[in-house]
Amino acid sequence: MSFSQETLIINGESYLFEPGFTVFSILNYLGFNLGLIVVDYNGVILQKEFWSKTTLKANDSLEILTIAGGG
Repeated sequence: MSFSQETLIINGESYLFEPGFTVFSILNYLGFNLGLIVVDYNGVILQKEFWSKTTLKANDSLEILTIAGGG
């Protein structure tokens, strides 16, 4: 059985993924601490409430930024 795979850019690197993944599912799969990141989806900051509603498409781009405390 063959599956079609699409290309996704995450932090400048190309990844293959199965169609149907959401932003939330890919972040979870990659092991990010979801409470400490900000997601730029195709050049726009994606609010957390849309992570599970946004289905990834071929050639989408994600920049995942970790929030760091400081003083």
